[in-house]
Amino acid sequence: MLLQRDEKKAFFGHLEELRKRIIFSIISVAALSALSYIYAEKILEVLAVHVKSLVFISPQEAFLAYLKIALLSGVILSAPVILFNAFKFIWIALNRREKGFFAVYLSIGTLLFAGGALFSYYVALPAAMRFLLGFTSDFLRPYISVSRYVSFSAFLILAFAVTFETPLVIVLLTRVGLLRAKILRKKRRYFIVLMFVIAAMLTPPDLVTQVLLAIPLVLLYEVSILFARVAEKR
Repeated sequence: MLLQRDEKKAFFGHLEELRKRIIFSIISVAALSALSYIYAEKILEVLAVHVKSLVFISPQEAFLAYLKIALLSGVILSAPVILFNAFKFIWIALNRREKGFFAVYLSIGTLLFAGGALFSYYVALPAAMRFLLGFTSDFLRPYISVSRYVSFSAFLILAFAVTFETPLVIVLLTRVGLLRAKILRKKRRYFIVLMFVIAAMLTPPDLVTQVLLAIPLVLLYEVSILFARVAEKR
């Protein structure tokens, strides 16, 4: 009976800790989103550098676009705080060896996320805009809605940032025994097809953007095989 009471107390203690970490993360997102709204116009100028001009076609569209930018910036800027709170919640349950691995994975995951976002902004987004705006003609002029452009570019950047986590996911699955490097090598052709399918699902319906996402994914997959072999040996 005493053991059950202790287990119940520990369970509710974990729930309380989780609630506290979630509240801290939400406060961080809200505060940084409010701060980002002050600089929303500047952020939009940086985001829209790949197009000549933007328009809004309803009275509230520009305001809503600024809110989107503020929320997106708030989430991105809060990423270290969110990761820190997740780290603190999980940290108690890890042993010394697992804490070392977790810290390394967390650092690598952050770098891969940032690398995917930067690749999207500097390579994929301008290439996609050049291709899509290439259909301009004497009777077909682009008038790009600010809200649609913000949604398009934000989705593209997040899609690249998340998919660049592929090596880390594969290594983690290898370490827990759900994947093996031998299987990854043997089924390479199927995984490559899967990468192109994922790229088609996550990007706008144009071939250029899909290829720009699929090629890094294939390269990251090859790197993942090497990392998986190392993980298996350890």
